[in-house]
Amino acid sequence: MTWKLRDRVSWTPTEYGGVLLDATSGQYWTLNPSAAAVLASLLADGDPGHAAARLEERFDGDPTVMAADVSGLIADLEAAGLVVAG
Repeated sequence: MTWKLRDRVSWTPTEYGGVLLDATSGQYWTLNPSAAAVLASLLADGDPGHAAARLEERFDGDPTVMAADVSGLIADLEAAGLVVAG
């Protein structure tokens, strides 16, 4: 399964993580560095497993925890209407 931003959502990486903006509602969300790394990975290849592996490499974390964090972030982004499977 791949992931993409909804058409109305823009993504800007920053030195502190990243920002998502919903152009329709005007709402924005800030992402910390680990969440930004996950989102960038998901947008690049769509694979949550790869995103978790990259997170482990970058932040030296427990693989089980990292996989759960990726799943949680995807669920949060979906619930906010920011990403869609496709």
